[in-house]
Amino acid sequence: MSALSKLGEARIDEAIASGELTPPPPGAALDLEAYFQAPEGWRSAFAMLKGNGFAPPEIELLKQAEKLEGQLADSGDAAERMRLQREIDELRVGFRMAIERMRRD
Repeated sequence: MSALSKLGEARIDEAIASGELTPPPPGAALDLEAYFQAPEGWRSAFAMLKGNGFAPPEIELLKQAEKLEGQLADSGDAAERMRLQREIDELRVGFRMAIERMRRD
């Protein structure tokens, strides 16, 4: 084992011991669907971002839409519901357009 590998393993062990990193339970299934849906040239970058707590801007659009959907479900005001639905629709269209641009590139 190389010195770099030993250093990497030591850092992982420290992060687990401090609670900064929580490994999945033994036998847990990995959800790789999103990984394989991303264009091949973007997969490693997305994986690194996700592994460090960052999400691509496209995923942030979906998170914002989900947050607004929660507000929509709780809203009783018709005008507010229309505004929220319009924002959700715009976010989802933006997401689809970004994905399409990535696929073309």
